[in-house]
Amino acid sequence: MSALRPHTKRMTGLLATATAVTTGLIAAGPAQALVGPEAPAGQHAYTAKLTIGDDANSRACTAAVVDQWWVATAASCFAGTAGEQVPAGKPALKSTATLSNGQSSAIVELVPRADRDLVLARLAVPATGIAPVKRATTVPAAGTDLTAAGFGRTKTDWVPGKAHTGTFTTNTTDATTLAITGKGTDVLCKGDTGGPLLNAAGELVGINSRSWQGGCFGTDAAETRTGAVSVRTDDLGAWIAATADPLLIRPGQTIASGTTIVGQHLKLSMQADGNMVIYHKSGGDGKGAAIWSTNTYGNPGAYAIMQEDGNFVVYKKDGGEGKGGSLWSSNTYGNGTENRGSFLTFQNDGNLVVYKKDGGEGKGGNIWASGTWARPNKMTGGWQYPAPFWVDAGSKILMADRGGRLIIWDKTKAKEVWTSNAYTGEGGHLDMQNDGNLVLYKKDGGDGKGGFVWSSNTFAAGAYAHFQNDGNFVIYKKDGGEGKGGAIWHTNTWQ
Repeated sequence: MSALRPHTKRMTGLLATATAVTTGLIAAGPAQALVGPEAPAGQHAYTAKLTIGDDANSRACTAAVVDQWWVATAASCFAGTAGEQVPAGKPALKSTATLSNGQSSAIVELVPRADRDLVLARLAVPATGIAPVKRATTVPAAGTDLTAAGFGRTKTDWVPGKAHTGTFTTNTTDATTLAITGKGTDVLCKGDTGGPLLNAAGELVGINSRSWQGGCFGTDAAETRTGAVSVRTDDLGAWIAATADPLLIRPGQTIASGTTIVGQHLKLSMQADGNMVIYHKSGGDGKGAAIWSTNTYGNPGAYAIMQEDGNFVVYKKDGGEGKGGSLWSSNTYGNGTENRGSFLTFQNDGNLVVYKKDGGEGKGGNIWASGTWARPNKMTGGWQYPAPFWVDAGSKILMADRGGRLIIWDKTKAKEVWTSNAYTGEGGHLDMQNDGNLVLYKKDGGDGKGGFVWSSNTFAAGAYAHFQNDGNFVIYKKDGGEGKGGAIWHTNTWQ
């Protein structure tokens, strides 16, 4: 842009390093970052400080929490050399994010944008207790005042512990960038790269990228320009949402003890007692409605990880890959490289699935599943539902947990309203037989093979079972049905 054309040197990035002073992207020197005031306690709590590299040769940047697992920052923070395209995947250098609450997390994956200086960086552990920054959906008009926040060096601190802010005016915009100028003496300096740029509503409109750094400590005294360039984020809502999908667990990502991932109907909880459980959303630890679990309770602090080798594992608190302590796994580790790059997803149908690298819902490639997808409401003769399973009907669900106990759960009251009071044990199944009898069988049981633990005793050829929208589970004669009569058994659980 002509307004930012250099006189004797180019506009530089804002990375702060702990080593030599240069004029490139990783130039160092104590900088007066965001000459504006220190951010008040609790304000801009989504702002994080990034440290990239080892202690002897590290660089600093700023980032903004956009999801509990992800921060947005400038891709140039992770580039080996100025202008280098940052590849997707694990950062080349050790990278750590320090959040406003003092929590620290390694950065384990980068997802860069090819069209602008922007990357989403995934945290190894979620940013709990911090509300993500809200995102704007419109580009700011010329003349609009914006606020920038960053952890760049101040007049007195080389490594400030708190974010500072500054006010900037919007000059021009294009398809991917915003040209801004600091008001008064406000300027972006080293260490402010990747920091959030916010509108008056506190919504994210951009990520700070480059600056003239006029007036920054260590900058040539002849340089007085306070202009800067930020990359737009207002048009990236769909990309951010897709990348930061909370139901997607990528290679290397952990589910820490005490973490709950909430899907459309069910939720996955890595409980503090070490058990990983899939519940209906209205249930939970100590409440009930557990559909599936790893049965690893009694191991406080245990956590789960989707390993790089394709295996999804629950480890003891101090365990891990190469250290032992495995409590449960999906047994999907790679033979050679076959399963490497596999990922875990908690689908909206309630199924927890490990897919091969190029697989996915609707594309195939699943190599393990919890089997907890929602089943149809009607069971005709010959149908079988292996436990665990669940069926949705209005305010209630019909379910059988991993132990094979059949229950009806009231979502609104969050309690059981009917149960078979019988357990099949793991591997059990519910069969609607051709003779009209609804039967719970043990793993190797079946019609003519024995092994039943409960039945409706409704011998009527052609009969079928229907879990109705009123919450009643009914067995009808062949020609019967809701509103037509012919019921020969029911749970008496209508609303």
